[in-house]
Amino acid sequence: MIAVELNDALVARYAKKIMGFAYSKARDITLAEDLSQEILLSLTGSLRRYDSIADLDGFVYTLCCYTWSNFVRANKRHWRNLGIDAMRELSGAGDPARDAEQADTMARLGREISYLSALHRRITLLYWFDGKTGAEIARELGIPHATVRWHIGEIKNKLKVGIEMADNISYTPQKLTGAIDGGTTPEHNIAGLGEDRLVDNILLVCYGAPQTIEEIARRLSVAAAYLEYHIEELVFMDYLKVVNKNKYQTTFFISRERYDVLETLHANRELPPYAERIYNAFAARYERIRDIGFLGSELGRDFVLWALMSLTIIRLYYASITAVLERAGSHLAHDYYPHRKDGSQHWVNTRLVEDEWYDTQTEFTAEEIAVHKNSKAAGIWSNDHELGGGVTANSVAVMGRWKLNRGLKLEFPNVVELARIAQIIRSGEEPNEYDKLAIANQVKWGYVSVTDGKPQMLIPFFNEEEDKQLTEILDEIAAELGEDMFVEYIEGVGRLFESEIPTFLSEDERLYVKTSRFSSVHHTVLYLLEDMGLLRSPTDDEAKRLATVVFCSKKAE
Repeated sequence: MIAVELNDALVARYAKKIMGFAYSKARDITLAEDLSQEILLSLTGSLRRYDSIADLDGFVYTLCCYTWSNFVRANKRHWRNLGIDAMRELSGAGDPARDAEQADTMARLGREISYLSALHRRITLLYWFDGKTGAEIARELGIPHATVRWHIGEIKNKLKVGIEMADNISYTPQKLTGAIDGGTTPEHNIAGLGEDRLVDNILLVCYGAPQTIEEIARRLSVAAAYLEYHIEELVFMDYLKVVNKNKYQTTFFISRERYDVLETLHANRELPPYAERIYNAFAARYERIRDIGFLGSELGRDFVLWALMSLTIIRLYYASITAVLERAGSHLAHDYYPHRKDGSQHWVNTRLVEDEWYDTQTEFTAEEIAVHKNSKAAGIWSNDHELGGGVTANSVAVMGRWKLNRGLKLEFPNVVELARIAQIIRSGEEPNEYDKLAIANQVKWGYVSVTDGKPQMLIPFFNEEEDKQLTEILDEIAAELGEDMFVEYIEGVGRLFESEIPTFLSEDERLYVKTSRFSSVHHTVLYLLEDMGLLRSPTDDEAKRLATVVFCSKKAE
């Protein structure tokens, strides 16, 4: 409610608007001045009767309309130029202030009805608009008469409270990123998360204390009818759970920018010894790796190690997660991804978009924020393709700061084209016209170059035999480092975030967040090696294709 006090400031606030309204109706400056005086007199009299008004702008506008109606009625015998729209304003006399208040109340009533749940909206229409008795409603809905009476009482209370409640103008819509860890189905995808702002804000409103659909509707100022489909879909995907039959609560962790900064700083403190051990294991075996003779082996030690080390880091990190889950006695060690009702298995891995957070935060120093921003990456991707003859090609790519800082995007290479180009390079055959188009395409992406008309591979590309030889070396490195190499680090991250994870989340969700949600290890180790001077910084040209590898192998029978 807005406290109102009749004074010069209030009159000055509305005088110009009132004059504009009057002239838009009368289209005559003299009549507009007369009408403005009538409106100001009505406003003066009306405001003396109220200490506060919920919507002062709406009240003044409604009062203007009713005063104009009375003004037309008093002067209509002199006018012959009213349009048909004015006919609605000529019926009946009344107190403009009372009429304005009644119109405001009716508008609030309509809004509050829209916030009701589907059942309560249905009963409201049947009882108050269709005039049906409680017994008739009970028969039509197939529920006991006593239950209908109880619902009618609840509806009355909700509407009364809602009408008297101050307008909700405090909620600011927000946005989530839409991401998952695992897989989903094309039909349900992720229920609009990260794409539909209404879905995002339903999940944010329900992140904490459970909310009824009416509470969600009122908080978002959205009619419940527009929420029901989304809520049904979110419950189906287990993104919302039903609490006490009619309330909803978000089931997954929503990350914040602050959490990522905390994890970055923790990783930069704790991971240097890990990085050095990994580097030493690879450096001692680099010549053996190079001597495999795969396409791209001549690209240089640092370029090759950027790609292959990231693969081993990921392997050891996920093996360590399993070890941590086993220590905790969790079933997630063997059944890692939650089973969704659409048949998919995935964790929701999303965060609140906070564009202004860096400008307002005071928890971290400028140097710490700079370290974090220079440590961002977009994870690791893999992509499989059938090549025929029982052979599959798998491309693996890591999106690191070398690409992000240069404004580059992660794009999967077309491994079918690359496999054909690799065959041409190995055989020395002359490319046909189709091959030339494929080569030109891969040159554009930076995966291939052409010298004297002959293509050259610019990323590590392993055929079936070379893949087996590399696997033996990588297995040897993993055995030396230990498959559970990162257990202590992961448990340290869990302790860091123990108090940051809401207690209303399930134990599985909390354990996932502590062990897997913050996993910058695979790129932080590489950044540390660069900062320590053990690996050089890649060139702009190398950054396009850095940490991208293709493996060809026979399918398992």
